[in-house]
Amino acid sequence: MGKQPTVAVDVRKEFRDAGFEVVEVSSSPESIVVKKSNCACVLARDASGAWNPSGPPTFNVRGLDCRLEDQGYQKFWYFEGKRFPIRVGDLKTLHGFDQEVRAILGLKSLYHESLGTTSARSVYDRLTGRAQ
Repeated sequence: MGKQPTVAVDVRKEFRDAGFEVVEVSSSPESIVVKKSNCACVLARDASGAWNPSGPPTFNVRGLDCRLEDQGYQKFWYFEGKRFPIRVGDLKTLHGFDQEVRAILGLKSLYHESLGTTSARSVYDRLTGRAQ
């Protein structure tokens, strides 16, 4: 099973020891950004003192921190209305980054997450435009 959630004092050191860059974001509420391999994730402390991702990880494309978007037929990087096609290597990098962050934090890995990276946005509907 997973280990106990990482305490505040250790989390920064654990990420640095694993090769991550750690950036302080806010002290109230306490949050940090961890970065590695063009990927980033914001972590925030909850009331119990455990660290958790405050959203899905991002991937830096052309200087923009993009989220993963699923359009049914293809995945894209998405940032404020701009879309960039994804390369397989970039998707694997994001998936590995997410798994490593979750392992360091001691979070459970759910079945659908272990099959591949989950998308921040899903913008397709197979019924759109069909006659009723």
